[in-house]
This record gives sequence, structure tokens and C-alpha cells, in this order.
Amino acid sequence: MQRVAASDEVRAGEMFSTTLDGTKLLLSRVDGKACAVIDKCTHLGMPMRKGSFEGTVITCPFHGSRFDIQTGENLDWVTGVMGVKMPQWTCKLIGLGKTPAPLTTLPVEERDGSVYAQLPSNSA
Repeated sequence: MQRVAASDEVRAGEMFSTTLDGTKLLLSRVDGKACAVIDKCTHLGMPMRKGSFEGTVITCPFHGSRFDIQTGENLDWVTGVMGVKMPQWTCKLIGLGKTPAPLTTLPVEERDGSVYAQLPSNSA
């Protein structure tokens, strides 16, 4: 595990963006516990950090896919383009036939006022 943030930088209801070994991460706090995901939408690999964040849900700013930051679960797959909702048939085209996939979550530990995370072996 490697240090990725000070504990007080990771707050509930906010996303904290950082980098670990060249991989961009997003961190937040849910029910008092720090959590982390790789900052890459599973639709086209676009960054999620500029997306909206409400509760535990991150929305991709590019195509509207929604994910739970704690579990990585995909909650909604491709809903439009750049915040503009599209009809379902259009969303299917934009989705490029890809199967909805979760965000990559990371193991996280918190100790001595710092947050530590570990990348999966295949992401570095």
C-alpha cells in the first residue's frame, strides 16, 4: 500500500483526485471510511474527475454513465452526450455495444492521519 492523501483531504460528499504510480485515482469518504477508484470511465476510458458527484454516485461528464464510488457498481450506462440526455436508441449507438462494467475499486487503509491505496497488479 502506498500513501495517496492526508486523511483530512478525503471528505464525504466530495471527490479528491490524486495519482498513484502514474494512475489517476478518485477518493471519497462513505460512512466515515475512505474509498478509492481508478479515475477512468469503463465506457471509453475518459476521466471521471470532472463529473458530478452526489451521495456516493459519480456521473461521467462525457456520456452520463453512473457509478457507485464505494463499490464501483455501474448504476446507469450511457445516457447522453456532454450532459444532454439522448433517446435510448441513440444511447445504444453511443454505447458501442459495450457491456456495462464497474469502475475499478482499490483496497484502502487509513492510519496515522494518512490514506493508503493499492493498485491492482494489472493497472500499472
